[in-house]
Amino acid sequence: MLNRRFLRIKALQEIYAYHQSEGNDLAKAERHLLESVDNLYELFVYQLSFWVELKHFAERRIEENRNKHFPTEEDLNPNMKFVNNRIINVLDNNRSLLALEEKYKINWADYREDFIRGCYNKMVESDDYQEYMNNGADSFNDDKQFLVSVVDHYMADDTLLYDFYADLKLAFNSDYPIAIFLLWKFFNDLTPAFDENSKLPMPYNFDNEEGSDDKAFVVKLFEKTLLHADDYKSMVEEAISNWDYNRLALMDKILIYMAMTEFCEFRTIPVKVTINEYVELSKYYSTPESRRFVNGMLDKLSATLKEQGKLVKVGMGLLDR
Repeated sequence: MLNRRFLRIKALQEIYAYHQSEGNDLAKAERHLLESVDNLYELFVYQLSFWVELKHFAERRIEENRNKHFPTEEDLNPNMKFVNNRIINVLDNNRSLLALEEKYKINWADYREDFIRGCYNKMVESDDYQEYMNNGADSFNDDKQFLVSVVDHYMADDTLLYDFYADLKLAFNSDYPIAIFLLWKFFNDLTPAFDENSKLPMPYNFDNEEGSDDKAFVVKLFEKTLLHADDYKSMVEEAISNWDYNRLALMDKILIYMAMTEFCEFRTIPVKVTINEYVELSKYYSTPESRRFVNGMLDKLSATLKEQGKLVKVGMGLLDR
């Protein structure tokens, strides 16, 4: 579920924190890394559960309106499209989500209903909701596109939700933007085959290169980057002989070191994939000038490592032609 880019981000964050704290307890830092990944997944589960709770709130409101002393025609015959959303209804009964809610002790009754009411009212007032409720469509794809749009246009920048999760657990503070993207990706990738018995994606895949899994990947990336930092520093200093190494941003150094770890330690990850990943990360986590610098340095360093016989890639499509 947490594809390799997000695992790289978690490793990047923890390596940066390790350097900032001038830490020397690698085992402790590794445990914190794995806890960080678990926290991100827990927040993803909370976000799925949140949609189910919104539906439950809408059902309660519909029932309350029907039981008014003087109900209107709209109260008696409400638009049921949202509460009948196929995906949310599947999630409401999905065995995998129910088990995860129990594992993380998610119980929305523990939280003030005015929080859910505020979130619901904000959604109802949005253009995406109004268009969805009144477009006359009735399909799985229409239900899906509504969820994708609301996550993208509403949840990503919603301070009410962000503050709620930040108060719930400190770690959720920095993970919120990543969890929102994971939620968007989950909804965007759903097919009509998704049902109550479908397994939700898990934090790690266990069938990746070299017979390893994603958990082993992120731990190895984290450890090897820290353990070989001095060797990488020497190579970078030599590669930028006309520039002062100490003037490089710490984040740029870490991005380059992580890429060098992938060059040397992960034999089935293509060089171009590694370079593209870390250039992309530099856009979000470093300076505006970092993209070109990181790209140029990684091109140069990968060529040097290949000349030294330290860059060995195996498998179809991984070798340079």
